Amino acid sequence: MKKINKRSLKYGSYALISTVILIAVIVVINAILGLDAIRDRARFDITKNKLFSLSDATVAMLEDLDKEVEIIILTDEKYYQGSDILEVLKQYNLKSNGKVTTRFVDVEKDPTFIEREIDPNQVKGISQDSIVVKCGKNSKLVSEDDMLEYDYSTYTPYPVAVKIEQAFSSAIKSVTSDYTPVTYFVTGHGEMTSNLTELKSAIIANNYEIKELSLSNPVPEDAAVIFFVSPKTDLLPKELDNLLAYMENGGDAIFLMDVQETEKGMPNFDTVFDRYALTLNNDLVLEGDQNWYLEDFTIIIPQPNENEVTMNLDPKSMFVYLPNCRSVSIKQVAEEEIFAQPLFMTSDRAQSTSLDTGDITMGPFLLGALSEYQGTESSKIALIGNAGFITDGWMQNVNYNGTRYILSTLNWMQDKTDSIIVPSKSLMSEPIQLSESTRFISFIALSFLLPLAIIGFGMFVWIRRKHL
Repeated sequence: MKKINKRSLKYGSYALISTVILIAVIVVINAILGLDAIRDRARFDITKNKLFSLSDATVAMLEDLDKEVEIIILTDEKYYQGSDILEVLKQYNLKSNGKVTTRFVDVEKDPTFIEREIDPNQVKGISQDSIVVKCGKNSKLVSEDDMLEYDYSTYTPYPVAVKIEQAFSSAIKSVTSDYTPVTYFVTGHGEMTSNLTELKSAIIANNYEIKELSLSNPVPEDAAVIFFVSPKTDLLPKELDNLLAYMENGGDAIFLMDVQETEKGMPNFDTVFDRYALTLNNDLVLEGDQNWYLEDFTIIIPQPNENEVTMNLDPKSMFVYLPNCRSVSIKQVAEEEIFAQPLFMTSDRAQSTSLDTGDITMGPFLLGALSEYQGTESSKIALIGNAGFITDGWMQNVNYNGTRYILSTLNWMQDKTDSIIVPSKSLMSEPIQLSESTRFISFIALSFLLPLAIIGFGMFVWIRRKHL
């Protein structure tokens, strides 16, 4: 019988015990991480756009939540196993300390559930497969279109970004609020209607409802703020009367006015601005200081003034790009009821070219102003000589700061201070660009060096163990 080598037995025993301990540790760690509560908290979101993580603004909202919110998915749970939506909803539950919960209800097995628990009058369009956010008696339907952004440039639209967090944060804020202000976007004067997806999504996410409005009829009583986004023609006399009646009753409005494409003025709009001691100039402003324009003199980076809108903005949220601007002015008035203040302006190296006379004037110029008529009913307006800065394409250049200005303006008008901004998260993949030399080095490393290193390490272990 071959004599047992004590040294081999000793090292072999150590190796066996170490292996057993390592396996036991791995089994225990896997068991712990397998628990739902631990796994969901220990997760890491390595996606580029953090598709499964919540923004700081949403987390702050959830931490302050003082009501129970239920997200009801009207289908069998098996259809959502591994779903991106479910992964995001788990984070809502964790970050809210359990105040936001998710429940699946199979309406095929319980056909009266919708009428009994959510929509007794059957008017909200809720059906099988719907997702409903509910708090007390308040409920809001979250549709697939609310959670996806599509590209319509081809015959077949395809999703290019997800808005899951936008949709659910908006719905939660809506159902937990006791009041939802309505913002109206005015139509009928060639206003901009497309390319405003991000702005409108952010407004809705901050517990505002959006509707369209024709001023041929009186402004509805539920209107909190009305928007004019780049109107091309003037108000008609009846429309002017309806607008002034609204504002005399304490209504607020935001006017985003682009450079005029025609020489014809807008005297009825001017009548409104004059009431607030503001003037909209018919000019084109160029910025001459290279620190305050982007690539072209016409793309101005305005310098923010200290006012009731910018005081609520983070300093990092101040910069926006305003392409093709016109200037505004604040009049000197004796009425104590009117309080006007600058919003942002150019440098003193800017110049304005009048589109009426061709005269050139040197800056600085105001590009936006705020005004409040403090009469029997307080009424506020914001007048900005540009509308391009709130379009989807321009806002992407400066992290959606245009939305931050608009939301801060809305909050100033409504005496609110909180806001949530959640940009869409792109689904488009970006290829990794490698130089030719980098590709060659990567090929050599992966094809030869790494395999040789593994083989060499294996040979080293084998030779060492052979001599034990």
